[in-house]
Amino acid sequence: MGSLMPGAIVEVGTLLKVVLYSLALGLGIAVVFAVGVSSANGLMDALRERRTLAGAAWAVLAVACMSGVLAAVVLGIFVMARK
Repeated sequence: MGSLMPGAIVEVGTLLKVVLYSLALGLGIAVVFAVGVSSANGLMDALRERRTLAGAAWAVLAVACMSGVLAAVVLGIFVMARK
């Protein structure tokens, strides 16, 4: 019986690409989520100090960040379900 080499079963270059893309996108989504949480904090501070224009700007940023994160999660589920 011959033994199979791991390189014959798995394409290392393709696997490395998947790992790097996953790492980059995972970190990117985490940063966008952190900015969204931080902007929600800024929104609360602005509302507490009755700065409505600043509050509106923080709210827009928070909604945009959280929408982006939600879209990334939905896209990830969709792509994984298709494979």
